[in-house]
Amino acid sequence: MKKSKVDQPFIAADVITEIEAKVDVGWGNSLFIRGKGAGLTWEKGTPLSCFNGSSWVWLSAATDKVIFKLLLNDQIWAEGEDVVVEAGGRIELKPVFGSRI
Repeated sequence: MKKSKVDQPFIAADVITEIEAKVDVGWGNSLFIRGKGAGLTWEKGTPLSCFNGSSWVWLSAATDKVIFKLLLNDQIWAEGEDVVVEAGGRIELKPVFGSRI
Protein backbone atom coordinates (compact mmCIF):
# COMPACT_ATOMS: atom_id res chain seq x y z
CA MET A 1 0.00 0.00 0.00
CA LYS A 2 1.38 3.41 -1.03
CA LYS A 3 1.56 6.26 1.46
CA SER A 4 0.06 9.51 0.32
CA LYS A 5 1.79 12.83 0.88
CA VAL A 6 -0.79 13.63 3.56
CA ASP A 7 0.57 10.76 5.66
CA GLN A 8 4.04 12.32 5.72
CA PRO A 9 5.04 14.21 8.86
CA PHE A 10 4.49 17.95 8.72
CA ILE A 11 7.64 20.06 9.11
CA ALA A 12 6.92 23.65 10.07
CA ALA A 13 8.85 26.35 8.27
CA ASP A 14 11.19 28.48 10.35
CA VAL A 15 9.51 31.41 12.05
CA ILE A 16 11.17 34.57 10.77
CA THR A 17 11.89 37.51 13.05
CA GLU A 18 12.16 40.81 11.17
CA ILE A 19 13.69 44.11 12.24
CA GLU A 20 13.31 47.04 9.85
CA ALA A 21 14.90 50.44 10.35
CA LYS A 22 13.59 53.41 8.37
CA VAL A 23 16.47 55.86 8.23
CA ASP A 24 18.69 57.51 5.64
CA VAL A 25 22.21 57.13 7.03
CA GLY A 26 23.92 58.95 4.18
CA TRP A 27 26.04 57.70 1.29
CA GLY A 28 28.75 55.25 2.32
CA ASN A 29 27.32 54.54 5.79
CA SER A 30 25.73 51.30 7.02
CA LEU A 31 23.54 50.04 9.86
CA PHE A 32 24.54 47.23 12.18
CA ILE A 33 22.77 45.32 14.93
CA ARG A 34 24.24 44.12 18.23
CA GLY A 35 22.48 42.30 21.02
CA LYS A 36 21.49 39.01 22.57
CA GLY A 37 19.68 36.12 20.90
CA ALA A 38 19.64 34.78 17.34
CA GLY A 39 23.44 34.66 17.23
CA LEU A 40 23.92 38.34 18.05
CA THR A 41 26.55 39.62 20.47
CA TRP A 42 27.08 42.98 22.17
CA GLU A 43 30.76 42.99 21.12
CA LYS A 44 30.55 42.97 17.31
CA GLY A 45 27.74 44.06 15.03
CA THR A 46 26.01 42.24 12.19
CA PRO A 47 25.16 44.37 9.13
CA LEU A 48 21.59 44.99 8.07
CA SER A 49 20.63 44.78 4.39
CA CYS A 50 19.72 48.05 2.69
CA PHE A 51 16.69 48.40 0.43
CA ASN A 52 15.82 51.59 -1.48
CA GLY A 53 18.35 53.78 0.34
CA SER A 54 16.42 54.35 3.56
CA SER A 55 15.04 50.96 4.59
CA TRP A 56 17.37 48.54 6.41
CA VAL A 57 16.33 44.97 7.26
CA TRP A 58 17.65 42.15 9.45
CA LEU A 59 15.95 38.73 9.30
CA SER A 60 16.49 35.74 11.56
CA ALA A 61 14.99 32.36 12.33
CA ALA A 62 15.20 33.27 16.02
CA THR A 63 13.71 30.76 18.45
CA ASP A 64 13.54 33.17 21.39
CA LYS A 65 13.23 36.90 21.93
CA VAL A 66 15.96 39.17 20.58
CA ILE A 67 17.28 42.10 22.63
CA PHE A 68 19.19 44.59 20.48
CA LYS A 69 20.36 48.07 19.54
CA LEU A 70 21.26 49.49 16.17
CA LEU A 71 24.58 51.17 15.38
CA LEU A 72 25.73 53.48 12.63
CA ASN A 73 28.84 51.97 10.99
CA ASP A 74 29.06 49.57 13.97
CA GLN A 75 30.42 52.48 16.05
CA ILE A 76 27.68 54.95 16.98
CA TRP A 77 24.85 53.58 19.12
CA ALA A 78 21.26 54.58 18.40
CA GLU A 79 19.72 56.73 21.11
CA GLY A 80 17.35 55.16 23.63
CA GLU A 81 16.94 51.89 25.46
CA ASP A 82 17.55 48.36 24.22
CA VAL A 83 14.76 47.07 21.98
CA VAL A 84 13.06 43.66 22.36
CA VAL A 85 11.28 41.67 19.66
CA GLU A 86 9.72 38.26 20.24
CA ALA A 87 10.61 35.28 18.06
CA GLY A 88 8.55 35.49 14.86
CA GLY A 89 7.78 39.14 15.51
CA ARG A 90 8.26 42.14 13.27
CA ILE A 91 9.31 45.59 14.41
CA GLU A 92 9.83 48.81 12.50
CA LEU A 93 12.09 51.48 13.98
CA LYS A 94 13.19 55.01 13.16
CA PRO A 95 16.54 55.13 14.96
CA VAL A 96 18.16 58.43 15.90
CA PHE A 97 21.93 58.83 16.03
CA GLY A 98 22.13 62.43 17.21
CA SER A 99 23.65 65.06 14.94
CA ARG A 100 26.05 62.57 13.30
CA ILE A 101 23.81 62.10 10.22
